[in-house]
Amino acid sequence: MGVIFVIAADSALRRSLKFALEAEHLTVHAYDGLESARRSRLLDQASCAVVDEDVLDGRGAATAALKRFARPVILLVDRPPGCAGHDELAILVKPLQWDALIRTVQAMTRDTMPPGPAGVVADQPDDGSGRPLPAATT
Repeated sequence: MGVIFVIAADSALRRSLKFALEAEHLTVHAYDGLESARRSRLLDQASCAVVDEDVLDGRGAATAALKRFARPVILLVDRPPGCAGHDELAILVKPLQWDALIRTVQAMTRDTMPPGPAGVVADQPDDGSGRPLPAATT
């Protein structure tokens, strides 16, 4: 498995995501924006990216920006979107659950996402059945 990119503007969220993935023995590099991730010398080694929606300029530009990234992407959102993404896009709704994040990263990096509609919402807000990630503070 290659490197997992974590892209989040909020430093606390970025550190939490990085910690959660490294705890599963994954190699993680964290960035504060899509442009800095795209300029990384490790981009060719990235097997997927976990991207917080706050790094995207707007809903209309979001899909285009993620497609240009050209990696399977896990998009973290506050609310389930009304529109679908592209085939290599999974959507997790915050607050996150540890196991849902890890399962989704593993599925995206093994290329085992089942065929179906693009932009499948892979998680819902914490329903008490899993371990939520620590809340990010700003």
